[in-house]
Amino acid sequence: MATISHLPAELVEYIYAYLAQPELNAVSRVNTGSNALAVPFLYRNVDLFIGSGDKVPRIDRFCMNILKDERLAARVETIRLGPSSKEGVKEGQRWIPRDANFDDTGMKDLIAKVLDKESLVSRNDYLRDALLMREYAAYASLILMVLPSLRKLYIADFNCATLDHLHTVLRNLDPGSDWNRRHASGDLMQRLSSISAISYNVDDLSGNTYPMYSSRFNLIPMLNLPNITRLDFSVPDRFETRARPGITLLPTANTWTPRDLILRPDQMGNVTTMVIRHSDCAYRTVQSCLSSACQLQSFTYEFLYDCKERSDAPSQWLDLSAWSSALPKSLRTLVMSVENCDTAAYPFKQPRMGDKLYGYLDLTYHTALHTLEVPFPFLTGDPNFSITTEIYPLLPPNLRHLSLRTDMTNAQHQFPFDTSVLSTNLTFQESEDEARHLVNARMDVSYMFHAAMTILDFATNLDTISVWQPADASLEWFDGQVADFSQTCRNKYIKGHLVYPMIMRKKKLEHWNLVKQATVYDPSRPDSKRFEAFFRGERAGIPLGLASQYHLHALRNHLVRVRLLS
Repeated sequence: MATISHLPAELVEYIYAYLAQPELNAVSRVNTGSNALAVPFLYRNVDLFIGSGDKVPRIDRFCMNILKDERLAARVETIRLGPSSKEGVKEGQRWIPRDANFDDTGMKDLIAKVLDKESLVSRNDYLRDALLMREYAAYASLILMVLPSLRKLYIADFNCATLDHLHTVLRNLDPGSDWNRRHASGDLMQRLSSISAISYNVDDLSGNTYPMYSSRFNLIPMLNLPNITRLDFSVPDRFETRARPGITLLPTANTWTPRDLILRPDQMGNVTTMVIRHSDCAYRTVQSCLSSACQLQSFTYEFLYDCKERSDAPSQWLDLSAWSSALPKSLRTLVMSVENCDTAAYPFKQPRMGDKLYGYLDLTYHTALHTLEVPFPFLTGDPNFSITTEIYPLLPPNLRHLSLRTDMTNAQHQFPFDTSVLSTNLTFQESEDEARHLVNARMDVSYMFHAAMTILDFATNLDTISVWQPADASLEWFDGQVADFSQTCRNKYIKGHLVYPMIMRKKKLEHWNLVKQATVYDPSRPDSKRFEAFFRGERAGIPLGLASQYHLHALRNHLVRVRLLS
C-alpha cells in the first residue's frame, strides 16, 4: 500500500480538504513537501477558540505569521475567536504566557507598523499596551483588523468578557457614537467589508450550547461591519425571563433586556439570512431584528427550553399567532424547530407541550415564501397529535418545498436507553411508564404518516415534500407506510424525501448534524428506485442539527445503549 508521500499532490490536497485543524497541524510537520501542501488548508479555517483549563491557543504566533506574510493572511476565510462551548472554560481576560523563543521585539515593531497607519486607534489607545502585555483579546482585535479576505467571523464571549478589546473595536466602527469620534481608515473598512457572515455564541462544530445564563449578548457592535448578509446567534435565557411578570433578576453591567436591542434599519439592511440557534422563545428580543431586516429572505429559529433545575415552560410559551404576524413578508425560506426537554429526566419522562403551544402558523399572506420546514403542530395547531383533530393548514400560496419535523412528538427524544449505567434499576412504575411512552411514540409516528398525507392534499403546488423520521431507528415508518408515501408522491408528481437523523443511528457525537436523505420518488427520474444521500451541516440551504440537545446530552453522559457485535 502506497504511503501518503507517494500519492499525487492533487490527491493529497483532496484528502487535506477534509481534515480538521489539529490533523492539518500534525501533517504540516511531517516534512517540507507535506507542509507546503497543508499550509493553504491550515490557514483557510482557523480555530483559535479557548478550551477548558488554563491552556490558551498561541494566537500570538498566528498573529506574527500573518503580519509577516500577507499571502498567509489572504488565505484565511473563517476564524473562531473567544471561549469555546466546552465545560470548564473560564470567563474573563486571558493572557498568553511569556515564551523565550518568541520574538517580542519583532512583534512590537510589526504592531507599531500596523497601528500607526490606522486612524481608528489613537497613539494612547490601551489596545497598544494590551498587545505588549500579550492579552488574548488584543491579539484577536489586531488579527481582525489585518485579515483581507475573511468571509465568516465566529465570536463567543461571556458576561465577564474575554474579548473586550474586540468588542471595543467593533463598537468604535460607528463614528457617530457618544464615546467615539474617530473614523476607521478606508483600508480597514475595505478589509472588513469582505466579512459577510457573523456567528455569535454558536458552536457549529460540536453543537453544544453556551451557558445560557452567563453568555454575553450584544449584537449591535457586530452590525457595524459594513457587509453582513448572514447572522447566526443564540439568545440567553435571561432576556425573556426578565420580561416575564413576577420574575426579577438583579441587573449587571452586561445584563441586557429586550428593550435594549433597538436596531436601526441601516444596521440590518444587508442581512438576508438569520439563524437563531438553541434559544428560548425570545419573541420580544427578535422582533426588533425582524422588523429592521427589510431584505431578510431566510429565517431559522431553533426553540429550546430545558427544564433542568428550573420550572417548566409557561403556558403559551410559544405563541404561533404572534410569530405569524412578526415574520417579514420578504421571507423565502422559513425553518423552525422545537425542543422542550429536561436533560435531567429519562427519555420517557420528557415534558409535553400541551398548552405551551398556542395557535398555529398562518402563512397565507407570505407570497414570497417557497421553502418551509416546521413541526407538524405548527400547521395543525394540535400538540397532542390527536387523530380526530381536523387538519386545515394555512400554507403560503406559492409554497414549493415542504419539510415536516418530528418535534413535540413522543418519539422526538426516544433513544435506546442503557439502564445499566443507573445506580439502581427502574422501579415497576418507571418500567410501566417506559412501555407506555413507547406505545405513545409509535402512535405519534402513525399520526405523522396520516397527517403528511392530508397536508399533501392542501399543498397542491408542491415540488418537494420531506418527512423527518425519529432519531430512534426502531420508530421509523414501516415499509408499507414508505410504499404508500412513495405512491402518493408519484400520483401527485411530487419529489418525496424521507430524512433520517444519524446521531442516534451512528451513536456518535460528531454526527449531531448529519442526516441521510432517502428519495422515494423523483419525477425527473420516474423509473429510478429509491436512492440515498448524506448531508452534513446543511440540506438544501436548511441548517441541520436542530433540536438535538437532549440527544447530545445523552451521548455525552453515556446513556445510550450501544449494541455489541456478536
